[in-house]
Order: sequence, then C-alpha cells, then structure tokens
Amino acid sequence: MAKWCYFLFIIISNQCVAKLHVVTENFPPAQYLDENDRLVGYVADKVRLVLDQAKIDYTLSVNNWSTVFNTALRDPQTCIFSVVRSSERENKLFWVAEIAELKTYLYALGSKNITITELNDAKKMNVAVLKDNYSHQYLRSQGFEDGKNLMLINSFDNIFKIIKNRKSSIDLVVLPEQRVRYEESINHVATSLKSVYRLNVEQPPLYFACNKNLDPSIKSKLLSAFSHY
Repeated sequence: MAKWCYFLFIIISNQCVAKLHVVTENFPPAQYLDENDRLVGYVADKVRLVLDQAKIDYTLSVNNWSTVFNTALRDPQTCIFSVVRSSERENKLFWVAEIAELKTYLYALGSKNITITELNDAKKMNVAVLKDNYSHQYLRSQGFEDGKNLMLINSFDNIFKIIKNRKSSIDLVVLPEQRVRYEESINHVATSLKSVYRLNVEQPPLYFACNKNLDPSIKSKLLSAFSHY
C-alpha cells in the first residue's frame, strides 16, 4: 500500500509542475522565424541557452505582439521576451532580466519631404505603429490618438508590407533601428526610409519577463539562470 501511495505521489507531483510557456513575436534580428520556421536571432539564442542550461521544461511559441503580451498578462505559467520595461508595465509583470537594448525612431519615406523638429509635429500626420508595444503606449501618453493620427498594426512584418504596398496611406512609421538595418540587409525595403526623430531618448532596455503569479520556485530559478549571462 505504501509503495502505491509513493507512486501516486510522484504522478501527482509531476502533474502539478506545469511546463513553462515562453512566448515572443517575430522581431528580427533579435528573434525571428527562419526559412525552416525555426526561431533564431541573437536574443532568441540567448534565451534558449539560458533556459536549456537551467534545465527548465518549457515550450516556445511565436505570435503577433498583442497576442503574446496579453497571454503573458493572463496566464500564470507564461513568460515573454523581448518586452520593454516601462512605467506603465512595471506592476503588470515579473521582470527577470535585461536581454537587449533598443533605439526607436520615427521614419519617413525617402520620397516624402518630411521634417520633424519636435514630436508634436507628427500629430498632424498618419503614423503607423505596432499595436500595444512600448512605442504605441508612449505616443498615446504624449497626446497621440488611435484612429486619428495613429494607425495600429499588429506586426512589424505588416508595417513593412504597408511601406511597400500602401505608401500613400502613411506619412511616418515607428520602427526600431535594429529592425530597419535588418530589413535593409535582407530585402532593401528599408532603403526607402529615413529617420526623422528619435523616440524617448531614455528608452528602457528589452527584458525577459513573466506573469506575476508564476510559481515562486520557477521565478527563483529564472533569476539565478539569467544572472550568469
């Protein structure tokens, strides 16, 4: 009887330790799906290395930014990268470790003669921005309005599709400098862009973060694992 109780305890214990769900967006060159649908990139490689060496049981999935961010807020077993640590998000997530830096600019199409001397100048224009990301939240805090001067796009890939196919519908796009350089090296779409204004000079770095209700033992394990990199 004692033997069976022991095995039952092991089975129940294993079921109680849920697998960690790690989510991210397609965000080259930090993390992106290659031609074989494998997640690659300098940040993705770092995250995978840390989790593997820490022997954490996890799944890794890719979706659009709005979906992955809201999943991290809702699901106690979910972590997310790369996410900007802003004051608005500070109390919404458990912040594990800084993993990269980011510089974001307002870009104008090279064919358009646009000059921005202060951020308010852009309020008179149509600005394409990634929905729910840090830049979107920052612009709203500065008086920009969804549907008025902000066009909300659900992925960076779609922003570049608009740049290529619907130029007349936008004046400016909000993009990380790293992503623009990547696009330029891959398919030269970015050669038609020029940076006209840098957003928030003191922009916070990118983080690996988790749902606030993640199991405390996993939180400790993650903090320890990332502290060595």
